[in-house]
Amino acid sequence: MRKHSRSGILSVLIFALAWLGTHPAAAQTCVGDCGGDGEVTVDELITGVNMALGVTPLSACPPFDANGDGEVTIDELLVAVNNALGSCGSNPTPTPTPSTDPWFFQNPAPTGEDLFGVSFLDSLNGWAVGSFSEVLKTVDGGQTWNEQLINDSVTLFGVKFTDSTHGWAVGESGTIYRTLDGGDNWNPQSSGTTEDLDGVSFVDSANGWTAGTTGTILHTTNGGDSWAAQVSNTTRDLNAITFTDSQNGWAVGALGTILHTSNGGTNWSPQTSNTGSDLYAVAFFDSLHGIAVGDSGTILRTADGGNQWTLQISPMVTALYGAAYGDANTAWIVGDFADDTGEGLILYSNNGGASWTPQDENNSNTLYAVAGFDSLTAQIVGGGGTLLRSTDGANWDLQNPATTNEIFGVAFPPGNSTEGYVVGDFGAIAKTTDGGDTWLSQDSQTVESLFCATSIDPQVAWAGGSNGAIVVTHDGGANWLPQESNTTESIFGMKFLTGTLGWAVGSQGTVRTTNDGGQTWNAQASNTGNDLYSVSFVDSQNGFIVGDLGTVLHTTNGGVTWTPQSSGTDEPLFGVTCVNASVCWAVGGTPDDTSPTQIILNTTTGGQSWVAQNVYCGNDPNQPDTTDCPDALFAVAAVDAQQVWAVGDFGLILASRDGVRWEPQDSPATDPLDAVTFIDSQNGYATGGRGTIIKTTTGGR
Repeated sequence: MRKHSRSGILSVLIFALAWLGTHPAAAQTCVGDCGGDGEVTVDELITGVNMALGVTPLSACPPFDANGDGEVTIDELLVAVNNALGSCGSNPTPTPTPSTDPWFFQNPAPTGEDLFGVSFLDSLNGWAVGSFSEVLKTVDGGQTWNEQLINDSVTLFGVKFTDSTHGWAVGESGTIYRTLDGGDNWNPQSSGTTEDLDGVSFVDSANGWTAGTTGTILHTTNGGDSWAAQVSNTTRDLNAITFTDSQNGWAVGALGTILHTSNGGTNWSPQTSNTGSDLYAVAFFDSLHGIAVGDSGTILRTADGGNQWTLQISPMVTALYGAAYGDANTAWIVGDFADDTGEGLILYSNNGGASWTPQDENNSNTLYAVAGFDSLTAQIVGGGGTLLRSTDGANWDLQNPATTNEIFGVAFPPGNSTEGYVVGDFGAIAKTTDGGDTWLSQDSQTVESLFCATSIDPQVAWAGGSNGAIVVTHDGGANWLPQESNTTESIFGMKFLTGTLGWAVGSQGTVRTTNDGGQTWNAQASNTGNDLYSVSFVDSQNGFIVGDLGTVLHTTNGGVTWTPQSSGTDEPLFGVTCVNASVCWAVGGTPDDTSPTQIILNTTTGGQSWVAQNVYCGNDPNQPDTTDCPDALFAVAAVDAQQVWAVGDFGLILASRDGVRWEPQDSPATDPLDAVTFIDSQNGYATGGRGTIIKTTTGGR
């Protein structure tokens, strides 16, 4: 321990004694509260001074070491004096939070908006549209995508280009935009309706159609300078429309609706679909051969222009949202997240749609639209800005620079805010070397979901996941290698203190430890069958684990023995962080759309007692209230005994600046946030659903 100036420390003590003679101590857990009784006494201040001088060991009163750096500084003594004088009251006045983007998105890129429509002229030149008027363009087959500006915030559902300059996008509330310069500029057109427009089809730069809710069909013969309604003879929602030439077209929609025209829409006639399922997409290779898809895995096929539609055997029962031909024999269908695989759905046919086979893409987002170019090449767009490409008809590559899957773990080496890792579903790993300005995918050599990560320096990191998966890199992620965990239980939490010493925890009470960097993992007895979600060690001996049903385990001998502690709750605890052997936080609760629960626990006694802490989200800053922030918390991170953050469901971020009182921070995320880490009091990262990575450089304030 570094020795401090004896005269400076004694001056602090003399000042404290003089003032404490006339000022009572405040009831509050503060720096210097050795006894955990809510006040800082003269005797405790003397103990702190002796620890700073090196006369008394730090273990005599760990709360004096506010930042957990293994020593007591003059600044920490001054904080303790102020606490004793009452400046750190039990209900301090909240500090206002600046509203200037304290947290900002870094991933997904180039966008995190859902993409609902795609149009390609050829295998190189294409556009995609989605929520909040998102428009993306590529001229190199999707190797790079650039955003184009539409100054609006409506959702765009469909897009169609007829050549490199002429294009249209349609969407909510009758929205139609046109470009005459390849998307550099988009101008609104008057549709004459406020119905949502869900699909658009053009056969040349003049003749086009769009379809939408309540049976709406609009037609233009002048590129959209004017749009005229056509009589559909239905009030059912129409979700898609396609034309093979200026005369022959089809529209599909709710309750199995299929409409056909052979005269450019002057007359629309119903066709028998033989299904009552909603239909979301229709594609024709020519005027005879087509497919329509929809709810519950519905696939319809026709070989005579729709005079007869045949229900096909579908390998999936999830909703299907998009369909496209590559050639007369090759076709793809895309759709919703499939429960049995966890992936967005891709179906493939090489016989014109007579039979369909699922394809893997290792992406957990719903897929909404597909464009086919030939028997080998196709493009898919989907939720969370997902961009997928196949050049062999079977394997799909993510074109986003980093994953759009849910990201469950984040790890930065101690003291390093520029180089770090994130991990997630289907073996996703991405790394940054520039503070998150760019995140690039790495090959994890596994398709197991990765739930946690830990790093000791920019070159060395571990990740753990489903079925006992553990992978390690010693070269900054250029190569990830599997390690044998000796378990098939999921690994939910990991912590390494050095390049050799680490722990992993997981389902069914699993605890593993290694002292050789993971070359061998040995079991430790947790004496519980509950799932264990998070682990924190402050040194080689002192650690905590939290898990299901309020489980808290504690060790003072490196895990040789784990002792249960009373958390006072039976709610799941998903995250734990400790700044020293005495001061820790645990967070959790039950995620639920209507009746969630939220848990924040704190100990300043090494877990001898865990105390629930208050959150102030209501209108009265002096009254605990979670009405506006009730959601479960999934992770917690602290930099010292006062500054701590927690993240959770629906993008929730809470923070404390005194280790006691919690307040919300402005979050740009709406998906669940599963992990959080802070390198110092200013620089932090949080990750979560649909590839979310957000960062703060202001402590979230």
